Amino acid sequence: MKHELLVPVGDYPSLIAAINNGADAVYLGGKKFGARAFANNFTLEEILNATKLCHLYGVKIYITVNTLIYENEIEEVLSYIKNLHKIGVDALIMQDIGLINLVHQTLPNLEIHASTQMHNHSSESLSFLKELGVKRVVFARELPLDYINNINTTLEKEVFIHGSLCVSYSGQCLFSSAILGRSGNRGECAGMCRLPYKLYENNNLIKTKGDYLLSPKDLCTIDNFKQLMDSNIKCFKIEGRMKSAAYVGIVTKIYKNLMQKYENGKELKTSDEDLFLLKAIFNREYTNGYLFNEKDIINLKAPNHMGVSIGKVTEVTKKKIKIKLSHELKQFESIRFKKNSLGLTINYMYDKNNNLISKGKKDDIIYLDNFINLKELDEVLLTNPLVKNDDNVIKKIPINIILEAKINKLLEIKINDGLFNITLNNNYLVLESKTAALSKERIEQSLRKCGNTPFIINNIEIIMDENIFIPISILNDLRRKALDKLKNERENKKTKYIEKEYQKEKARETKVVGLSVLVRTEEQLKACLFKNVENIIVINKKLLKNNLCYRILRDEINHNENYNNLLVTDIASLNKYKNKNVDYFLNVTNHYTLDYLKKYSNIICLSPECNIDNIKDIINNTENKDSIEVYLYGNIELMIMKYCPLNTLINNKDKCNICMSNNKYYLKDRNNSYYRIDSNILNHSTTILNTYKNNLLDKINLLKRLGVKNFRLELLDENYNETIKLIERVYNNE
Repeated sequence: MKHELLVPVGDYPSLIAAINNGADAVYLGGKKFGARAFANNFTLEEILNATKLCHLYGVKIYITVNTLIYENEIEEVLSYIKNLHKIGVDALIMQDIGLINLVHQTLPNLEIHASTQMHNHSSESLSFLKELGVKRVVFARELPLDYINNINTTLEKEVFIHGSLCVSYSGQCLFSSAILGRSGNRGECAGMCRLPYKLYENNNLIKTKGDYLLSPKDLCTIDNFKQLMDSNIKCFKIEGRMKSAAYVGIVTKIYKNLMQKYENGKELKTSDEDLFLLKAIFNREYTNGYLFNEKDIINLKAPNHMGVSIGKVTEVTKKKIKIKLSHELKQFESIRFKKNSLGLTINYMYDKNNNLISKGKKDDIIYLDNFINLKELDEVLLTNPLVKNDDNVIKKIPINIILEAKINKLLEIKINDGLFNITLNNNYLVLESKTAALSKERIEQSLRKCGNTPFIINNIEIIMDENIFIPISILNDLRRKALDKLKNERENKKTKYIEKEYQKEKARETKVVGLSVLVRTEEQLKACLFKNVENIIVINKKLLKNNLCYRILRDEINHNENYNNLLVTDIASLNKYKNKNVDYFLNVTNHYTLDYLKKYSNIICLSPECNIDNIKDIINNTENKDSIEVYLYGNIELMIMKYCPLNTLINNKDKCNICMSNNKYYLKDRNNSYYRIDSNILNHSTTILNTYKNNLLDKINLLKRLGVKNFRLELLDENYNETIKLIERVYNNE
């Protein structure tokens, strides 16, 4: 299997860096509908030019349309996608279930890759995606390599191998959305995991070795890359659309070199200088991640770029900083001092004689102006190395040329580049020479003049008669036209555009539930039973009784148990179980997703990111409105993690029973808000709950007038009487 290196591109310089350094494919986003809304991104015209450039150099281009789509955006996003297909992009990376189904039906020739935001984690997930029309799946970043490798599927597999990690299950984080109104599912993540927190057990502060309790290190798989190359994974993906062109170039070059060494049977070793550059360009410390079963994934001390040590401050005055270098330092590079995090860019650098210099070598003593008022000795970190980036693509494409020159026959040229075979003549009839015949050497000299084209000659074969006459201008013209034709063929390579009519999903019978209440305690359960709540949801198996609904989590998918009534939280469970409702974790924000999921389920809870207007839009466009459930009240589960901060920060052992205790744990943020930490005994996942209540109880009558018939309450610490009052409020339409 030919492996693919997929490289992030946030702007045009990054695109050039990716192509120059060996990317097999790149992924980038437009100005809307991509999961990196704050990257520079590309206009439609820029995507057209990028596609031509990528295809010219044999690089595939994938466009991210991997956000959730609201009802009023469908027409715009579909028009945008049609234009992308006409441009000739190689695939779309997508998250929204309804949009994927819509695109696959209407544009059957457009390749779709399932974003990691869909939390793709099992063979059941892949079965669902295959039925949906997906060709490639980007696996969740919480999965180990052996597990991925053992999944049997005809879909192409893709994994992240380098860059930033999400601490939350992919696509299952509402932290930024709930607290700051910036949805991670809409490309606007505010990085709540990168903020400082304090850990509390009940009311007691627990001391930790740092404050960044949720901030992951960066993924780096260089040391285990042979295992990746030995696997059945098709595509290796680098994260970093918000990173610089220098980052893109360095990371791409290093991993491409490893891939080439593997293909050539060489040892997969990276030079010390490359490793130094890798750390210097960006790192939050490195981890092998869950991909290689590493548990130490959090950098407690800092959430930002760590840099790499290049020396020590040996003396400080009000005017100068004296540094003994352990590595080369160049003018215009950036540094930071480790203890106090003060930083600067090197505009002026001096030697011991106070002469301006442009570079300090290893073991040199250099001096900097103390504009930042540094007051103590410190370690010096390089945070932005000076890396040369070529503004233009310098990569050359090898081609083979065959020229046939026979007397009284048309002059003909054939060019092959491994992808295309170009045959061309310019209606010139080869004549016999009456004076000086044209030599084979002179013909070859003319054919080798590729000039500013992206091509370089690999081999030339000349089939000719003796004693022929061809004007050099004719040869040059034929070569130019052939190369232009080849360039045009490469740039405009695309799949055939086919557009079909969308077959709307049929309305399906719905058994209206009315009120669903998720309970966490025996008291809450008793209150629900007393009030005859139609659908009682439990997450603790100790509370599970006949006819109650059990919410099944994604990592329980392999438990071979039968349930009478289920609330499913991921796509894997849709095919596996009967008698199920869909939880809000499937991120339903438009009627296309609602209608598609109706094939698998009865009641579908809309995403809590939907406001009243969004809900109204969905109701007005679906024939399955009776299936809609709205989240009315509760502490939203902001983040679900495989990472367990309690085990890491308190227990710090392989075996942990903290989640079985009666203690309550919280994260406290800078605003003195407390976020409850809940641990799941069955699958050892951790949930962080919102400190604030989502509360639409005063909108019940409005929602009922709109046509909503199913409502959700989620309880946390409410007692028996509080639970009764909440239920009565819904039933009494207050």
